Amino acid sequence: MRIFVFSGRKIILVMVIVMVSLLTYISNTRIIPSIAGTYFKVNTNQKVIALTFDDGPDSEFTGAILDILKQKQVKATFFVIGKNASQNPSLLRRIVKEGHEVENHGYSHSRGFQLSDELKQTDQSVFAVTGEHTHFYRPPGGYVTQSEIERIKDQGYTVTLWSVDSKDWKRPGVDQIVSNVVQKAFPGAIVLLHDGGGLRSQTVLALEKLIDQLNTEGYRFVTLSELQTFKDGTT
Repeated sequence: MRIFVFSGRKIILVMVIVMVSLLTYISNTRIIPSIAGTYFKVNTNQKVIALTFDDGPDSEFTGAILDILKQKQVKATFFVIGKNASQNPSLLRRIVKEGHEVENHGYSHSRGFQLSDELKQTDQSVFAVTGEHTHFYRPPGGYVTQSEIERIKDQGYTVTLWSVDSKDWKRPGVDQIVSNVVQKAFPGAIVLLHDGGGLRSQTVLALEKLIDQLNTEGYRFVTLSELQTFKDGTT
């Protein structure tokens, strides 16, 4: 039997390496727990699923995504950033005109004490263009505390997370995005995708493929409001 003896310096070095590896993993992984009071799925046996898009509208990618959704006759939900909505009113109008839902992702994609203002500013921006108010709110990055949940609910919003992460935000490649969605899909799931906030060409290329594969498996696509009619998804 071989016995290894480590010096104090070596032990510290190993601990540092382990900590760095752990922090790197965490920084590249979004872990969304089932937080009480949030909407992240619906418990149903029916093969319905909701596609949601964050961080738009984007002048380069949102239109291309809408083209695919229209071609495939799929309805989705767009969590818009208020600032982007104000800068792209024609895209915002198109989203609503084509039967999709527009919801609230804050005005500047930031968190903190200005949460109430972020919600109000975005809702005002959406209402000014579409004549419709927002009802679902997705916190930036999915990070939210229980106290924030109560503040958000007090303003009449449903705090909405997700149960299937496409991880398109990491730009892992078209096939991997498709696999991340299709392999983890289940009846009543809410899928996280992005139409803004960065280079989303992989998302555009993956969208048609993942829709086709889920259709083949018998899924149909609904908005968040429609998904709720199958069963209450809050906990």
